[in-house]
Amino acid sequence: MSGQDTTDFRLERLAAEQRFALWHDLVQPLFRVSLEEDSAAGFRAEMRAVPVSDALLTTCTSQAQVFERSMADVRSSGWDHVVIQHYVDGGFTGLCGDRSVTVEAGDVNVLDLNRTLRTRATDFANLTLILPRDRLPLAASYDLHGRAIGRGSAIAAVIGSHLRSLAEHAPALSPIEASTALEALCLMLSGSDLREADPLVRAAANASVHERVCAYIDRHLDDPSLNPGTIAAACRVSRASLYRLFGFEGGVMAYLAGRRLDRAFATLSRTDGGRSSIAQVAYRTGFSSETHFSRSFRTRFAMSPREARRLAREGVHPPGPAPGLGPQDWVRTMRRLREVL
Repeated sequence: MSGQDTTDFRLERLAAEQRFALWHDLVQPLFRVSLEEDSAAGFRAEMRAVPVSDALLTTCTSQAQVFERSMADVRSSGWDHVVIQHYVDGGFTGLCGDRSVTVEAGDVNVLDLNRTLRTRATDFANLTLILPRDRLPLAASYDLHGRAIGRGSAIAAVIGSHLRSLAEHAPALSPIEASTALEALCLMLSGSDLREADPLVRAAANASVHERVCAYIDRHLDDPSLNPGTIAAACRVSRASLYRLFGFEGGVMAYLAGRRLDRAFATLSRTDGGRSSIAQVAYRTGFSSETHFSRSFRTRFAMSPREARRLAREGVHPPGPAPGLGPQDWVRTMRRLREVL
């Protein structure tokens, strides 16, 4: 890595009314942010982001604000990451999932980007490590969302020191050194009080189980008999675990219907999609009724299947499901914005 991998973001050069608007767009891939009334004019914030192997570490100072992440954000963002934060100053209160959380200066807290949150932060300074989920095996077995290691704990001080050192020296680390530094941090977290968190049903919480079930569903979208029973049996999980696994996505059948509709949308939007009738597209994506298919399609995409096909024929790309702004895209966007500023 080189020093050029580091991205510095400061807003003081912008007009007052532009600062929060830019900050909102910058942070939105992770969280939706809002301010108290009449506080946007004097908004101030700065961020420094540096890659550490396959993770991203940010050092941030900002004015008080509200952070939110809804299930719609979870579905569309493309981030399957765990967030490790060390608050140097300030903190926040609110809900992480259904857990009430209070974090203060000196604490180390964990957030799961596959879960919802709504928190209210004071003016703060923190270090935030955005870590691929499989880097932290502890996250597969325990519900870490909103969990914190208190500032009175020696391990919180050690983890905070480790993060500060990473922020300072990451640009000079080799890829092997950076990866080893992350492994050391994950070992510290695994040996902390976080392991005493109440375990979720492990089969439901395990990311690899979720991935395996999703892959099975995608391979069998054209099977109209696909249902929770057949999915659970094929993937060797109980029905109860399956329901819990897709609880945050509206249920396994809602997920299945969404994937079928997305595939139908992609088929109808292709320039060669006209070779199949609407009914054929519906049946080939697992729908047994063209009427039900058309109604569900309009609900999801705000247009009929025929309208989607017509737009594709006219060379207009229909507004399908957004893929989201992934981690690498976010860093590139930050750099482009910095260059403009």
